[in-house]
Formats: sequence, C-alpha cells, structure tokens
Amino acid sequence: MEDHRVARRYAQALFEIARKNDIVQAVEDDLAAFSKLLKNDAEFRHFFVAPYTSRSEKIEIVDKIFSDRITALTLQLIRVMLEKGRERETQGVETAFANLRREQEGVVHATVTSVIELTDKQKSALLAKLEATQGKKFEADFEIDPRLLGGVKVAYGSYVLDGSVRGALDRLRDNLRHDVLKQA
Repeated sequence: MEDHRVARRYAQALFEIARKNDIVQAVEDDLAAFSKLLKNDAEFRHFFVAPYTSRSEKIEIVDKIFSDRITALTLQLIRVMLEKGRERETQGVETAFANLRREQEGVVHATVTSVIELTDKQKSALLAKLEATQGKKFEADFEIDPRLLGGVKVAYGSYVLDGSVRGALDRLRDNLRHDVLKQA
C-alpha cells in the first residue's frame, strides 16, 4: 500500500539535491521511465516488490540493469528505497517529484481526455489555447475514453472544462429534468 507522505518526503529530498546539481529534468525522466517499466512490465514489477527476494539481491540486479541507464542520483534513490523496504512507493515518488518541479516552475498539470488519440498538432494547439486563456503554462497527460462520444474534456486543479458530446448530453438531460420539475 502506498503512503503518499513517505513518497512526498523522498521526492522532496531528491528534488532538493537534483536542483542543487541542476539535473532536475534528467532525474524526472529517469523516474518516469522507471515507473513506466514498473507499470508495463508485470514480471519486473513482481520481482521489484516481491518480499521473498532479498533486498541485497534486488539492489544488485537493479545496479546491473540501470547503472549505465539512469543518473547516479536516481539509482541511489532506488537503492535507498529498496534498503528501507519502500519499493512500493516508487511511483508515488515519481508523481510527487513531477509535482514539485511543476510547482517550482509555475506549471499547471492537466489531464486531457478524448475519444481518439489527438495528433501532436492538436495537442499543441489545445495547450496553446489553454495557456492563452488561463495565462499559465500547462503540461498535460492525454488519455482516451470512448464513452465521451466526441470532443475533449480537460481537467486541471479543481476545474473541468467539458467540451465532450457526452458532457453536452448530460447537461441537456439535467436541464430538461430541471424544466420538468419546475413545471410540476
């Protein structure tokens, strides 16, 4: 089970060191790649979190696999997390680290959901429009949800901009219900 407070503490310490060494982006890229590996490779994830594999064996294998692929700072973090039995917090650290970087840079994170995969040009245009209307820099994760029927939905902070067909139909239904109840 993940403990977001622990992940945030690890991320905070890592972020301070990375910032001092001017390698924030490299560390963030390392953490993102490592988290993606954990998410997409069931065999590696099972090995990484398995309680029956000794910590020293995990550290040795992680060193062999990643020593020439990620920064020494990121590798040291993974070692420490393995030594302390915090391997389940790795993805939480990645998320917290990215949030710290965005916070420092004044960047807003958004989740954009559409029915189909957007082209790079569409993604850029959407982000440019958000930045122009909100006056802030945006980064986004793009997701696909066929239930939207069409259009896009953008969520950031406590805001949701729903330009989807599903959202329009839901609003129409709510308005009709309101009108019917008002007449009764």
